[in-house]
Amino acid sequence: MKLIDKIAYISFWVTIIFDVFMFFGIPILFMNMPNFMDYVTYKNGLNPFNITYTILNYLVFFHWGYCIWFLLKYDRYSKSLIPLLFLSVIYSPFYFYQVKIKKRPLKNEINKPTESQSEDYSITYSEFIELTRANVINVLKLWASKTDQLELQKTIPRDEITRELFDYWCDYSMADSEVIRESFSSKEIDFLSEFDMQISNIENKYKGVFLDIEEFQKTPDWNSLNKLAKDTTNKITKEKTVATRRNRAPAERRL
Repeated sequence: MKLIDKIAYISFWVTIIFDVFMFFGIPILFMNMPNFMDYVTYKNGLNPFNITYTILNYLVFFHWGYCIWFLLKYDRYSKSLIPLLFLSVIYSPFYFYQVKIKKRPLKNEINKPTESQSEDYSITYSEFIELTRANVINVLKLWASKTDQLELQKTIPRDEITRELFDYWCDYSMADSEVIRESFSSKEIDFLSEFDMQISNIENKYKGVFLDIEEFQKTPDWNSLNKLAKDTTNKITKEKTVATRRNRAPAERRL
């Protein structure tokens, strides 16, 4: 977790405490302490209460600014901008909780239909098999490319990329063994299983708490997965080439 994210997390809790104090604590103090204003203005405001209040204000408004920055960069098409602007520090903890703690899907693109709604988008089973194969190979290629991983920063917060990489493999790899068996040859499945075992072992080490992508790329874990992803991709490509030649040979002999 980057320093700014740590500060944002701390300021999240400070903002909650600040909001509760402002809306409940101060009215209670006014009602129960007739001399409360005298204490606030004591020494022309240079007293522990006002100094603490000022420091908390900086953290609270930092948190509000962080939420606006995050929304404009990663969540620009959500409906949270207006409440963030008008309710400011009252709403910012709710927004932060949704996107950073609960991790709701971010809305960084407008989903527009590009073709007629009446058009048939269904695919055949053979096309589904081809798509599954392509997806698995694309995830392997992503694990094999340091540059492509860093490019994900354009659409995914940097501190979430490592988690997403592991999730991508989980989504596409062994989700349905029958589909995988039809998408890959037995030898290719052996290659995939080796990578699957390695990535599962490494994922278990982190127990759901992943490093920032740039930090993760400096670790032996990333290096081993990166190398294995390259090797696995190359092996599958070679195996596919051999299988294609093998299938083509009988047809050529018949000609």
